[in-house]
Amino acid sequence: MPESTLIVIDFETYWDSKTYTLSKMGPIEYVRNEKFTPQLCAFTLSNGSCCVDCSVVEHERLRTTFENLDTHDVAWCGHNMHGFDSLILSEFFDFHPQKIYDTIAMMRWTGLSRVCRESHAALTEFLGNGNKAAGTVVSDHKQWPDDFTPEERAFFIQYCKDDAAQCYQNAQDMLPYMTPDALRFMSITARMATEPSFVLDEDLLLEYLSDLDNAADKARQELMSMFSFQTNADMLAALRSADKFADMLRSLGIEPPLKESAAKTKTKREKLQLAADAGVPGAAEELENMQPVMTYAFSKTDVDFVLMQDHPDPRVALLVRTRLQLNSSIDRSRAETLLKFARMHKPLPVMLGAWLAHTGRYSAGASADAGTKTDKLQFQNLSKRDPSKRKLRQAIKVPKGKVVVACDSAQIEARELAFVANEVGLLTQFREGRDPYSELAETIFGVPWQDIKAGAKSGDKTMEMYRNTGKTGILSCGYSVGHHKYSNTLLRQGIHLHEDLDRHHELARYAHGIYRAAHPNIVAFWKTAENVLEAMLRGESGTFGGPNNDIYTFGIMPVGPRTDLCVPSVRFPSGYILRYPGLRAERNDRGKWQFLYDTYKGASKIPTHIYGGAFTNNLVQGLSFVDVIMYQGCRMDEAGIKLACNIHDAWASVVPEEQGEYVKQQMLHYMSIVPPALNGLPVACEAKIGTTFEIV
Repeated sequence: MPESTLIVIDFETYWDSKTYTLSKMGPIEYVRNEKFTPQLCAFTLSNGSCCVDCSVVEHERLRTTFENLDTHDVAWCGHNMHGFDSLILSEFFDFHPQKIYDTIAMMRWTGLSRVCRESHAALTEFLGNGNKAAGTVVSDHKQWPDDFTPEERAFFIQYCKDDAAQCYQNAQDMLPYMTPDALRFMSITARMATEPSFVLDEDLLLEYLSDLDNAADKARQELMSMFSFQTNADMLAALRSADKFADMLRSLGIEPPLKESAAKTKTKREKLQLAADAGVPGAAEELENMQPVMTYAFSKTDVDFVLMQDHPDPRVALLVRTRLQLNSSIDRSRAETLLKFARMHKPLPVMLGAWLAHTGRYSAGASADAGTKTDKLQFQNLSKRDPSKRKLRQAIKVPKGKVVVACDSAQIEARELAFVANEVGLLTQFREGRDPYSELAETIFGVPWQDIKAGAKSGDKTMEMYRNTGKTGILSCGYSVGHHKYSNTLLRQGIHLHEDLDRHHELARYAHGIYRAAHPNIVAFWKTAENVLEAMLRGESGTFGGPNNDIYTFGIMPVGPRTDLCVPSVRFPSGYILRYPGLRAERNDRGKWQFLYDTYKGASKIPTHIYGGAFTNNLVQGLSFVDVIMYQGCRMDEAGIKLACNIHDAWASVVPEEQGEYVKQQMLHYMSIVPPALNGLPVACEAKIGTTFEIV
């Protein structure tokens, strides 16, 4: 690990528990609010801590202090630095350090966040570095020094200094377990927010919102007329009520789709079991013959319901579409949030959580323990394929004279899965630049793959359907999904193998079987993964995966600096470790054995089911992002390419227009390499140049 001088910084700011707090708004909105006021700023270096009163020290003088401290070997660190303190430095003080660390991100890399809450108080106690005082209570509603009593002010200053000192020690404890790339990645992540590159087009956002309103109004007017509602409120109430909505479907001759309610079924079974144990007459017989409790399947995840958007009866299609849109306000809320930021006339920070997902992928959500809401931007979930949302992506653009260069890694998870499972045939297809989607489709449909590929490219609908069936197989069947789920995935994508639904499911089951027969090593890897879970339960260790069975190392491993705390874990070549605390085998409600481990979310410890296919997904998804996408991002950063955002397997950079082609070629180069430990993994990528987020 390269040596850096660590400066821990902690801001205390004005807040009001009733109207102005991070629990009510996202950090960008909070810091850009006219009420925003830094009150205290504590520094901790190796020689101790100090606390600066921001109301006394002039803004420019404090900024100069930051700049004087910021040499090439200095790293700025804080708890939730990415989500708050670094924004204050950039937005309020116009100070942009190059090295920015975050002890929450460190917790994720070392594995501490998988066994401990991510709050500063929990981490400090967990590492034995003291106890955090409840200091912010004293500052509620108080903006200036005169608002505090002398005793309150003294306590508040000491509280701020203690926080910074504790954070410094927490960081020092975790730094030995951070790799050079992990440290670099934290800074890349922070700079996407502190040095934002994208701006917003207010007019396009207003057009998008108008389009949503017009479509919704038209649909509601038609439904009001169709069902003779007297008021708009009556109609909305009926759409939201499952029972009333079911009656509306029945009035159109459609029997509402049903699904089993696992929660209600479990509750009913438990009540009957208690009654049977108590000797209630008839309870034992009723328990033995109990059927699942059914409920209406009216959500966006219910395939049969979603498919009714394309029902041949336009009245049914309209009714279903309106309910789905009514119950999913994400498009409107995201557009409204973007519009709010557009009216601030400032570049838009891209805020992501490094290693927030269990597998190490980015996520746009905030820490469950950070005490903050998100700004509801969710770039990672911004639809690229839905034409109706194209205007929203176009509204995120680059300043005049600049371009965005986006480079996307192609089928990285499918390639990684083939590599770790040593599926030689599929690896050969990828290495030779062939089309595995069309080749699988050839086996399913009996049409030469070259014809399928050419036909799909030319717009032949049948050939497109064939290739997309193969594509879905390659991308989704590798994690042991059942044939029914595969069939439903095809339907959700608009792929109908037959106009008769039962026949579609039969054909999908056949295609699912073809995938498994064509990829025996992948199927065998699911069993290998399950064997590793069993081995960790027995306390064993070893390696597995890849051509030489040495990609992954598994065993009972210590969690970062807590060397006394060991949990079942799998280490990647990059040093990132998947943790499975509380791994155990238990019988489920049906008497079958299953593996479980504990996922920590805030104060809750959630039992999480894991099996061979899901474990394979964890292994491949993590390796794909941390060991390939993160590695490539770090190499680009080393080469001086400023990364503006990440969307799953794609990196984007915003550069002057005249540098666009050069940066494109550089990104293509770096996203075509892999770390030495994965030598032989065939990767590929493609890059585009544009002026809006539409290409990312």
